[in-house]
Amino acid sequence: MILNEIIEELSFDLKKRKIINVCVGTNYTSVLLDNQTMGVSNTINEGEIEYSGEIIGKTAYDLASQIDTPIQRSISTAILNALNFMELNPGDPISLYSGETLCVFGYSPSITANFKEIITYDFSDKPMEKAKAFSSFTRETCDVAVIFGSSLVLNVIDKIVKNVKAEHLILEGVSSVEAPITLKKYGFEAIGKVIPVDKYKAFRSICEGGTSRKLAKYITRMFIKL
Repeated sequence: MILNEIIEELSFDLKKRKIINVCVGTNYTSVLLDNQTMGVSNTINEGEIEYSGEIIGKTAYDLASQIDTPIQRSISTAILNALNFMELNPGDPISLYSGETLCVFGYSPSITANFKEIITYDFSDKPMEKAKAFSSFTRETCDVAVIFGSSLVLNVIDKIVKNVKAEHLILEGVSSVEAPITLKKYGFEAIGKVIPVDKYKAFRSICEGGTSRKLAKYITRMFIKL
């Protein structure tokens, strides 16, 4: 499983870090590590957090390794997202690409790009207009495929990578992670991330049930080519 491989790739850094705060909001989950970095992921509120009330002070690796349920993967992915060790550039990686067909996989994903056709698979129970329900996804061929990091939380990234044929693969979005070895192994060539520019307000916004529109005030988009 790709998520397991990402955790193993980042295990050395995860074992050095401890959790100092965590917030599972209605839309997003956020984690603060002892080196003051902040991670964010999409919240999928399915399952139980058996270790709730005992999270603070635990090693990041111990919690990131708990990935049996969607809510556990929300916390795990937020922890992985908090590990920032690559030199990122401002902007969105999709701006570097153009072509005939773009495939997008995510929760109500909204992308403006220079493609003649955009095929969108929506993870949401009620897909947005002109998007296909992800449950209908079997196979797809496109020039570029953008897979949002929420696929890690939902545990569908393996299915997508196996069944999409694309010249270029991009991992994108709030739940994206920096795991270059694993991602390159599966054909990814760029990572797009959301980085907090005001950690305190971003964290509070998440804890207080803020939407993507509210969170957008406190973050910036960055990317790196692998």
